[in-house]
Amino acid sequence: MLDMAEFYQIEDLKQLCDKFLSKMELNISSIIRLFEISNKYSMIRTKKPIHSFIFQNFKTIFKSDEFLNAEKSIITEIITLGQTFAIKYEEMFQAAYEWSENRAIKKQKELSDENFNMNDAIKVEMQEFLPNIKFNQMEIIFFTEYVVKITNKNGQSIYGLLPKENNAVNVIKSLQDQGYICFYWKTNCEKPSTPSPLKKRIGAKCYLIYFLNGNICVKNAAYITNDHYLLAEMISETDFQYTADCKIEIV
Repeated sequence: MLDMAEFYQIEDLKQLCDKFLSKMELNISSIIRLFEISNKYSMIRTKKPIHSFIFQNFKTIFKSDEFLNAEKSIITEIITLGQTFAIKYEEMFQAAYEWSENRAIKKQKELSDENFNMNDAIKVEMQEFLPNIKFNQMEIIFFTEYVVKITNKNGQSIYGLLPKENNAVNVIKSLQDQGYICFYWKTNCEKPSTPSPLKKRIGAKCYLIYFLNGNICVKNAAYITNDHYLLAEMISETDFQYTADCKIEIV
């Protein structure tokens, strides 16, 4: 009925469908499909109860197959609306991560590539969600050994994801508030001898890297060379300015 109303531009019929669907009993298995339909046909009345149902049952829904296999636009909208419905940022991040991991697994199967890097694929999928997640409002214990944060003297921050097993996590934890205009921190370690599993991504703006001498720095992606060891792609919540005296930490 909606398809016909849309095709023939019968607005009254669309409104009747919207009214009918807005009163439907919702359940976990159908909610994502209804969300997609409400977006496709711009059904305002239907969308309100859908939003309420999703965020009242968020922990259950984001574990469902329907959520994990939904279109990215749907997941982005849910993550964006999470704050409005007082969803914890920890839960939003976990939902985004599990969807991204599922998408990366699918790509790996499709490509059948022995060199496929799962961590990199997950990070690429996660990029779109990160600006909607306020890491500074999350419990520190949730992200132990996961997120590296750099804050400038104006209080602006950029973030990057580091795997738990990455030795740089402990190196960063050992650093004090030492910062210079080039975002450079002296360390007592050596750059890994093996190539970085992280590859420079088209469209990336900056990376946290190891220099040849093992020191850590944030560098514009345009100036990354083969001598640099990539640690994490850095993302900002807002416009970010490079200043002196920056703080680096694991949060």
